[in-house]
Amino acid sequence: MSNKKASNFDIKKQKKVKEILLERNTSFLKDVKDSTFIFDKTIQKSINAILSKIYLANPQIKHDDFVFLINKSMIPNAACYGNGLFSINLGLFILIENDDELAFIICHEIGHHILKHGDKAINKYLDSYNSKETKNQINKAANQTYGRRAAVSALLKDLDYNFMKQSRSAEIQADSLGFVLFNKTNYNKQASVSALKKLDFSNNMIFNATTNLKQNFDFNEYPFKEAWISSEEKLFNLKESADDLKFNADSLKTHPNIPFRMETLNRNFKFNPTNSTTSEFEKLQKTAFDSSIKIYFDNLKSDFALYQLLALHEQNKIPEDEFCNSIAYLLKKVYLLKEKHVFGKYVGGVSPFSEEKNINEIRLFLNNIELKNIRKIGYYFCLKNESKIKDKAAFQDSFNFFKNLNQN
Repeated sequence: MSNKKASNFDIKKQKKVKEILLERNTSFLKDVKDSTFIFDKTIQKSINAILSKIYLANPQIKHDDFVFLINKSMIPNAACYGNGLFSINLGLFILIENDDELAFIICHEIGHHILKHGDKAINKYLDSYNSKETKNQINKAANQTYGRRAAVSALLKDLDYNFMKQSRSAEIQADSLGFVLFNKTNYNKQASVSALKKLDFSNNMIFNATTNLKQNFDFNEYPFKEAWISSEEKLFNLKESADDLKFNADSLKTHPNIPFRMETLNRNFKFNPTNSTTSEFEKLQKTAFDSSIKIYFDNLKSDFALYQLLALHEQNKIPEDEFCNSIAYLLKKVYLLKEKHVFGKYVGGVSPFSEEKNINEIRLFLNNIELKNIRKIGYYFCLKNESKIKDKAAFQDSFNFFKNLNQN
C-alpha cells in the first residue's frame, strides 16, 4: 500500500514518502492496540446511516476503501488520513446537535480526501524539509555550543507540527467541496454554518460549559468553602510554562479561521433551511456521553469526569439518579486515590498559563479538598440525594463508604 502510494510522488521523494507512510501506519496500529479507538454499535450505526445518505446522493464518491473510526478523544474534531481512513473524536458528538451538522463535517473530511490534501501536505513538508533554508537552520542548531540536541529537536518538531496543519486555503477548499456533496443530500443546509460556528475555538476555550461547582457541593450542614477553589502556589508548576491543555487548542487550530470560512460559505452558496434531523442523533449523543464518562473513570481522570458530569447535569442531559450515582462514586474514588497519595498521578495541578477556567476551577477544587473535606462532602451529597436514586445498590455502596468514614 505504501509503495503504491509513494509511486504517485516525484521519484526523488519516494524514499522519504515511504518512510512517512510506514511511520503513519505503525503509529495507527499502535493507536489501535492502545485502545485509542472505541467500537460501539450504536455510534457506528448512526455514522453508517449518514454515510449511506451521502453516498446515495453522491454516487461519484469512490468509498469502497473508506473506514470511519471513533477516537476516544474528547476534543471536538475529525480527521482525514488521506488513505481512506477517517476518524471522528468522541467529543465532537457532544459539541454538535444533530445529524445535519455531523453530515456536513463528514462531507468536509471526504472533501479533504478527494482533493488529496494529505498528499499535498506531504509534498509541502518534503519541499520544506529539503529546502536550503531548513538545512541551514539545522546546521546552525547542530553547531551550537550548548543545547544543540534541544535546538534540532525543536526545529524538527516545528516542521512536523506544520506538516499536520491544514492551510486556510485547504480548509476552504474542503468546505466548498464538502458543501457541494452535502448540498445533494436532504440534510439541513444551514447546518454547514452552524457546525463551523460550534468549532470556532478562537477564544482558546474548549471546556466552556457551565458547571456550577459551588451549587452542587454546598450543603446546609457543610457549606461550600471558597478556599476550595482558591489558587495556591503549590498547585502551580511555575518551572514549566506549558499548558497541558494547550495542545488541544492548538490541534483545533489546525482548522483555522472559522469566521472567515463561515463567511465564505454564506457568500458562495444559497441556503434553503429545512428541519434538522435529531431523532437518531439523540441516541448517538447519549452513547457518547456515557462512553466519555466511562473513559474518564477508567483512566482515573477525576477532573474531566467531574467536568463532564456537572456540564451534562446543568444542560439536563443526564438523568438525575445517574448523575447522583456517578458523583458519589467519583468522590469515593478521589478519596481512595488521595488516601494512597497517588491522586496527583492522574490529576495535575493548575497551570497559571491556562485559559481553561472551568476545568481549572474543578482541578483547584479536587486538589484543594483534603480527606477530612471529602468524607463530609461525600456524606452530605449522598444524604441530600438519596431519595432520587433508582439503582439503590450501587449508590448505597458509596453512601455506606462515607457513612463509615464519618463514624470514625
